[in-house]
Amino acid sequence: MEISEPIYLEDLIKVEDELNIKFSSDFKEHYIEYNGGYPERDLYPWNDTETTTINTFFSIKYKGFGNVESTYKDLVILEQYLPEKIMPFADDDGGNFFCVSFRDADYNHVYYCNNDHYNVIDNEEYLTFLKGSFGEFLNCLI
Repeated sequence: MEISEPIYLEDLIKVEDELNIKFSSDFKEHYIEYNGGYPERDLYPWNDTETTTINTFFSIKYKGFGNVESTYKDLVILEQYLPEKIMPFADDDGGNFFCVSFRDADYNHVYYCNNDHYNVIDNEEYLTFLKGSFGEFLNCLI
């Protein structure tokens, strides 16, 4: 697995403060271990026959594999393309996003954002629920 430069808990705390979010423990553990890159298990199984290939996990602090902070600022804060506190952390080969929620109502849930189904009026509409936690999402990858 090719990964980005390492980060530490202090780096994650700075990003949390900067973006006004609170990372889950499974998200923190994953990023401290890998910090973005090309995953070995890169297929998300939709069902028994269909999968989506994860191109890359975005990195934190560094820009070698895309960057969580700049992607969040661009898509959530500036463009309001994604709902507030929905953070893209990976993309597929088609440029669609895998996102994790840091909202109270669906904290740590993982969604797929298919850009082909974007709705200008309701940016929640094109989020497809995948898993109830970031850890569950990681565990289902093949």
